[in-house]
Amino acid sequence: MPKDTKFNKAWLQRTDDEGNQVCQWLKQGTTDTTFQCVLCKTGDRECANQGWSAIYQHMKTKNHVEKIKALKNNLKFVTQSPKSQPLSTNDILETSSLRLDDVRKSPMLNFDQQITKAETLWALNVARRGFSYNSCDSIGDIFRSMFPDSKIAEQFNMQSKKISYVISHGIGPYFHRDLIKQLKRCEKFVLCIDEQTNVQNKKQLDLLVKFWTYAEGLVVTRYYKSILLGHAQANVLQDAIINCFKTDGIDLKRLLMLGRDNPSVNISLENLIDQEMKKMGGGLLLLDSCNLHLVHNGFKTGDCTCLLVTTSLFITISFALGISSANWHVENICTEIYSWFNQSPARKEDLIDIIDEFDNLVEKTLLYFTITRWILLGKVIERVLFLWEPLNEYFLNFLSIAQKAQIYKNDKYEKIKSNLTSNVAKIQLQFVLFLCENIFDRFLTWFQQEGPLIHLLHHELSELFHLVLLQFLKSDYVAGKSGDDLLDLDFKLNEKQLNNKQIRIGERARKQLNLLTQQEREAFFNDVRKIYHGIAQYFKLNLPLKHQFLRDIQILHHSLKDVQNADQIIRVARAVPHLLTDREIAHLHDEWLTYSIETIDEKWIIKSAGKDSNGNDDITYQRIDFYWNNVLSITTTDGRPKYPTLSKLVKNILIISHGNADVERGFSINENIIVPNRSLLSEVSINGLRTTYDAVKCAGGMSFSTK
Repeated sequence: MPKDTKFNKAWLQRTDDEGNQVCQWLKQGTTDTTFQCVLCKTGDRECANQGWSAIYQHMKTKNHVEKIKALKNNLKFVTQSPKSQPLSTNDILETSSLRLDDVRKSPMLNFDQQITKAETLWALNVARRGFSYNSCDSIGDIFRSMFPDSKIAEQFNMQSKKISYVISHGIGPYFHRDLIKQLKRCEKFVLCIDEQTNVQNKKQLDLLVKFWTYAEGLVVTRYYKSILLGHAQANVLQDAIINCFKTDGIDLKRLLMLGRDNPSVNISLENLIDQEMKKMGGGLLLLDSCNLHLVHNGFKTGDCTCLLVTTSLFITISFALGISSANWHVENICTEIYSWFNQSPARKEDLIDIIDEFDNLVEKTLLYFTITRWILLGKVIERVLFLWEPLNEYFLNFLSIAQKAQIYKNDKYEKIKSNLTSNVAKIQLQFVLFLCENIFDRFLTWFQQEGPLIHLLHHELSELFHLVLLQFLKSDYVAGKSGDDLLDLDFKLNEKQLNNKQIRIGERARKQLNLLTQQEREAFFNDVRKIYHGIAQYFKLNLPLKHQFLRDIQILHHSLKDVQNADQIIRVARAVPHLLTDREIAHLHDEWLTYSIETIDEKWIIKSAGKDSNGNDDITYQRIDFYWNNVLSITTTDGRPKYPTLSKLVKNILIISHGNADVERGFSINENIIVPNRSLLSEVSINGLRTTYDAVKCAGGMSFSTK
């Protein structure tokens, strides 16, 4: 019966149309009604509804046919990956266990090939670990000393010049070419950009691409290229990007949108590229700045100079807008304490000795605060408060006795001493920590993920604004409001404000109130209201809660599979430039209606379900692209895709960037690769290293199988 067909082990005895035994690649999945193709690394595929026909349809796919040919004819890079890990690379680099071998494991590598395998693995490791090229000059001698009985070690030869050439002109370009092949299969892709000044004192523009990989049925973000520049004006960046596309044969019209941060130069760049595409009959989906980058800009500036983008599509949070309006400088308290111990081993040792006297304290290190990442201030404040008593002991008692000369007329010491003895300073730190932990951290952490989250952005922004308003307004005034209704609230009405006993400041701060004078207490609550009003005002001006596109794409969530949402999917299709034809949009309406009554397997939605230690439900959901990949893989009775138009639209909506965190994570990789003693690396070398690093990362990392 439909939906009840189990995997039949007798199928393993069958052959395909070419006479090949299917047992070479077919096996039962993790349930009785699923199968897996070990050759394509598919994971579980359903056969409950179609039985053998589902397997037959898979083995007729282009990807499977190509791999069968490779199985019969080719010796190549293959891999062996953990069963549960979805991969996002090409047919060649597919695994976390990189090795040279034949898929069938029948041909043995000859001696020269084994040497090549060893040298290739070492090159991959160098790129992944950030080893310098010069460190490889004697590595062959070390291996020969370590393994004197190894013939491979005897012939191993990877000097600095050779490994530089292999990575820059061999492995790196190989992976880059394969990435280009994947991009050319996609209708659209998103280009994410950001730049920084590297240790070479050059502007390094990093380009990443986000696209739907058909091999794995997932949205992936891959490193594309780095460009070194002196000047970084918008027209220079435009020429550099377009020239890269021309060199790689990528049609500019495939570009869906530009994921960027907030600086105005990138707004100009977006406009220039959009104008160039319009000359070719294309155009960008214009969704403005990175939602997370503006968090830091707003947190940092917080006054009239704050970058306001009134048409911004993404979250534009201004934490510091409120804090600055209250004239608080809690960041200075943290940086002054940190800088006192920075670059001074003697001071650090004295502090650790004092901390050791407090038996219940494990953490002994002050955290570094950088002004470009203000939202991390919460963790820095948490550590300062955690070490508050040892810091008081060190600065107020130890230094005054043991280091009198050091602190005599020392302005920095006097500032630190003043803050540590101030109850006002401590309660300010506690309140800012409350804001971070209870309002901002969850949202920002969630949207740092690589997976597609654009469909959740509108709802999460609404919830965030709602949460802020509940901190200082009466609940009956805010209750039942969501989305753009929140923008219509007058949050400054006196009769709607919570009183000093009700306004949310956090339990730690409220306990500290008893140590304040009446005047200090009144000033504190006035400042708290200014902070909340400042944040709310910035939200009201900038949050895109009235943006139709963001509202509409919420229907991609599995819980909004409803006939009534057919109009929204049509509006989404019309908003994406040059993706669907008029005829396809007409078909889209009918496909959505069919989808809305489709029976969905719960495994496509829920990854795991159980109970936590308190007996509450603990549910982990699948990524949204996993859900849609399964839905869009449903076929009709004659084997045709059931949702061809919906597939084309959804796959190119889910690639829309919800922030620029992916590119900024790459800055940490750059710091590992381009360290001060490698400041002479060429642009070709940087690209080779980053491309190789990215390919290995997407394969799940590196392990060294002996199989």
